[in-house]
Amino acid sequence: MNSQKFSKGPGQHKKSNSKGDGNNQEGRNSRRSKDSFGGQQRNEKDNEWIEKVVQIRRVTKVVKGGKNLSFSALVVIGDMKGNVGVGLGKAAEVVDAIRKAIENAKKKLTRIPFDQGSIPHDITGHHGSTVVNLFRAPKGTGLIACWSIKMALESAGLHNVVCKTVGSTNPINVLGALQDAITKLKTKSQIRQLRGQVAIPA
Repeated sequence: MNSQKFSKGPGQHKKSNSKGDGNNQEGRNSRRSKDSFGGQQRNEKDNEWIEKVVQIRRVTKVVKGGKNLSFSALVVIGDMKGNVGVGLGKAAEVVDAIRKAIENAKKKLTRIPFDQGSIPHDITGHHGSTVVNLFRAPKGTGLIACWSIKMALESAGLHNVVCKTVGSTNPINVLGALQDAITKLKTKSQIRQLRGQVAIPA
C-alpha cells in the first residue's frame, strides 16, 4: 500500500508539472507570436526610411561636483525618393542620442528635386564658415563628395552629383550647408513660372 501511494504521488506531481509547462509554453508561444508580429510592423515602418549615423561625439561638461558625460549623435535619414533629413540628438546614452537625432531629422525633412538621378542645376550652400558647391553630373559619374554629404545624398536616392567643400569640414557645418543648398534647388517648371511672372522689357 505504501508503495502504491508512493508511486501515485510522483505521477500526479508530474502531471501537474506537465500541465503547468504546457500553459507556460502556450503563453510563451503567444508572446513570441505577438513579439514577432510587432517586430514585423516595426521593420515595415523602419524600411520606409534609411537611417545612417554620421558621427557620435562624447561631450563632457564640467560642473561644480565634477564632470557630466553625455553623447551627441548626428544622423541622416532618407527614403530613396528625394526626401532627406539631418538631425542632432544629445543624451546620456548613445542609443537615446541616436533615437533623438532620428526624431529630430524627421521633423526637418527636405525635398530634393530629381533630374535623371542628379540635381537639376548647380547650386551653392552656406552654413557658418563652410561653403558647399553641388554640381550636376551626367549618368555614370557617381557621387564624388565627402563622406558626410555622400551618406546624405545616397539616402535621398541621388547617384550622380559632384561636390566641392570649402572651409570648415565639421560634419555639422557641412550638412547644414548641404541643407541650405538643397532648399535653393528648383525644378524646370518652377523656373519657368518665375520667369513668366517677370515682365520682359520691350
